[in-house]
Amino acid sequence: GTGLPVLIQSLMPLEADIETIVTVADDGGSSGLLRSELDGFPPGDSRNCLVAMAESSIIGRLFQHRFSKGEGLKSHALGNLIIAALVEITGDYQEALSAAGRLIGAKGRVLSPSLEPLTLVGEVEAWPGENGGGDPRRIIGQCNIANRLRPLKSIGIEPADAPACPDALAAIDKADTIILGPGSLFTSVIPNLLIRELGERVRRARANKIFICNVTEQPGETDHLSAAGHLEALRSFGGVTPDVVVSSRTRLGAEALAVLKTAKAPPVRVDPSAIKRLGIDSITADLTDEACPTMHDPVKLESLWREVL
Repeated sequence: GTGLPVLIQSLMPLEADIETIVTVADDGGSSGLLRSELDGFPPGDSRNCLVAMAESSIIGRLFQHRFSKGEGLKSHALGNLIIAALVEITGDYQEALSAAGRLIGAKGRVLSPSLEPLTLVGEVEAWPGENGGGDPRRIIGQCNIANRLRPLKSIGIEPADAPACPDALAAIDKADTIILGPGSLFTSVIPNLLIRELGERVRRARANKIFICNVTEQPGETDHLSAAGHLEALRSFGGVTPDVVVSSRTRLGAEALAVLKTAKAPPVRVDPSAIKRLGIDSITADLTDEACPTMHDPVKLESLWREVL
């Protein structure tokens, strides 16, 4: 929802054929409300990616307009409502995304990973004395897993046998490069890999697999997790070992570090030797947006892609 649009912006100047597979397990904000009320797919993350592909078109900007008041309208992004309406008109979420892309002039495709909306389920370590003395506690939903405040022992999806979207499978099969991330590790990146056929296609794909590590820890989700720790989680929970990991080594000034301290989101620790021990190639570069230090800088990422892709 926030990491992928930056990635898309960095790839657009390369005139690459971009197809983005975006999680359908979100249950918060405007997307969560629409999902609950319409019993459908959460459109927000996909909307953000479509808008990034539209390169600041006026219709794309209109999609991002969020109502500040109005009963039933407050907090909703107009693009979310349009995509929800297109689902009702077409009867198909993937066709709705394709129609929305044509409407705003997206130069690429946003794909659903599954033909069904997904619910995340996980188990976390119990507090002492909880659940009879230490048995794992089951938690349900993307928002709850993202803010669990204790180590994750397992993660899965419901329905467990959710079918993969054929267009997403085709995109993986023909890809020259598969980029995983950036984004919420356990609630955005890994959930797509939990769809059995989709995860298996990624594992078998001959494409070069690149994992972009987030530039900062995500409070509640990846606290104290190093770049090597991100990779171990991707391998353990998602079943995928990338060929290369890209991480940021930007030297931040005092002002940016103060922003991160307030956000409780310190830079992810990068130890190339720990990554090497996992058998994965490591690329480090100045990639952080110093004006918004929890994010990658799309211009810096573009320069990197021109060297490595």
